Amino acid sequence: MSKIMSGGGILFAAALLLAGCSGRKETTVGTPGNPLVVVFSPEHVPQGTDEPLLFIANYLSGRTGLSVEAKTSVSSMQAINMLGEGKADMAFLTTEEYLVAREEYAVNAALQVLRRGKESEYEGVILTRASGGPKNTAALAGAKFAFADPYSISGFFLPSVFLKKAGIKVEPVFAGGHEAAVKALLDGRAAAAATYAAAVSKRPELRVLAVTGTAPNGPVAARRGLLPEKLKAVEAALIALPDTPEGKMAIGAVADITGFRPVPQDVYRAEHERIRSAGKSVYDLLPDGWQIRQLNEPYMPY
Repeated sequence: MSKIMSGGGILFAAALLLAGCSGRKETTVGTPGNPLVVVFSPEHVPQGTDEPLLFIANYLSGRTGLSVEAKTSVSSMQAINMLGEGKADMAFLTTEEYLVAREEYAVNAALQVLRRGKESEYEGVILTRASGGPKNTAALAGAKFAFADPYSISGFFLPSVFLKKAGIKVEPVFAGGHEAAVKALLDGRAAAAATYAAAVSKRPELRVLAVTGTAPNGPVAARRGLLPEKLKAVEAALIALPDTPEGKMAIGAVADITGFRPVPQDVYRAEHERIRSAGKSVYDLLPDGWQIRQLNEPYMPY
């Protein structure tokens, strides 16, 4: 059962997709009867509390004059489909979720999230235990390797390409997230793990075996057709959100975000083309991606 947050309070719904059905009227989006819906994919949902998302919804409502509702999705594909089918207007997505949403529904990246101040990209790494772990990546041949999950660029795609180029075959273990992959490594259930570099900073029990590459931080995406004046109002409000201590705390609870910046489409075009050049569709990142459809169109603006 998915949680729904709005300026009017926190409700529980048996069917998250009921709100924002296909009968929504574009000109009334942002009114109390047809609120502007912002969906947060699973990686962006704070653990243990809904308060940060409720704060963000209330803040956006007050700052823009629009009625704004925040919703959580129970899966990456649900967030993607809500945005693409017009059941949500904007979405906090990971980079890989955005690439699928872009290819499938031609959604647009409105803003890029920043972390650790103004960092706009992250670095993928392969880790092992500082004591007793493999000495180099060649020693990983045939060993159990903890991937974060197939939805992750740093936790799956980058290390997969790295290992393939190195001619190293491992026994994959999909841990179910970055923290879970590191735990599998520390518990001895894997010889190495893939994650992003900042996740393991200041952890002396871990050692970096290899850097697998960099990728851009994910965006706040907007569905195709959202009226420009409403999109611009929300963009401006989000950029100003970290300016207050309360706003900084709320957005920090959403996947450690520290701010936002306008982002050109070329940032994500380059990532899409890198995946395609490796012989993969963006759907190869998703365990249920092939249930949508494989597109072979180039990544072009609309």
